[in-house]
Amino acid sequence: KTDTKNIKDLSMMIKKMPQYQKELNKLSTHIHLAEECMKQYREGVDKLCKVEQDLAMQADQDGERLKDPMKLMVPLLIDPALRMEDRLRLILLYILSKNGITDENVNKLLQHANIAQAEKDTITNAALLGVNITTDSGRKKVWTPTRKDRQETVYHTSRWVPLIKDIMEDAIDDKLDARHFPFPSGKPTNQGYSRAPTSARYGQWHKERGQQQQFRSGPRLIIYIVGGVTYSEMRSAYEVTKDKKPWEVIIGSDQIITPDGFLSNLRQLNKPRDSA
Repeated sequence: KTDTKNIKDLSMMIKKMPQYQKELNKLSTHIHLAEECMKQYREGVDKLCKVEQDLAMQADQDGERLKDPMKLMVPLLIDPALRMEDRLRLILLYILSKNGITDENVNKLLQHANIAQAEKDTITNAALLGVNITTDSGRKKVWTPTRKDRQETVYHTSRWVPLIKDIMEDAIDDKLDARHFPFPSGKPTNQGYSRAPTSARYGQWHKERGQQQQFRSGPRLIIYIVGGVTYSEMRSAYEVTKDKKPWEVIIGSDQIITPDGFLSNLRQLNKPRDSA
């Protein structure tokens, strides 16, 4: 009994120590944030993430090709708890997975999802980025690079791997398609015009032994994306840097894009810029 009492007293003394209180407060904050995140996730984000990933990958979590994408997304489009921005994003993903749909079907989707017709520009403006949205006048040819078959262990709700990761790896391995990436490759383009200027250092930095002190960190791949970069693309740069040593990938842009920010940019894409 005496030993038990002494242990309890010691435990109380430790809990009253300032260091313990500080650590406990930190832990309490993290637990609270984790609980709030899980609460949001279980209130619909889990279902939204699954459908988004299925549409982006055009396959379910078991790798089976989607047979009826529309059936998959309809329950979410009519869910009043789902934000308009989330419904718009689902419609965009569906259209991209179909390589474009008719203008009539775009209108039907907006009506079905209870989205105002004024938001139609947010959808159709994506065509200004070089993809097929409405196909009434036919589909234009869009270059779609062959994606790598990745067998990495990932969460079911984050199966999509940004295209930029494939480009980074191909750039480091000197496997980029010279027709679409003529500048770094140093290879003739055979397009009937003069050879594009190339980087003399591309793929050669690690061979410049006389400049080892100048490039002590090893070869670098620097990527700048005009129009914005996403957090997942920045994470890809970190992953490639870790997997492709001694290469270091540096990625940047004029802005960081969030899902809502992307839609906001699309909404303004066909409107004149302020003169100010």
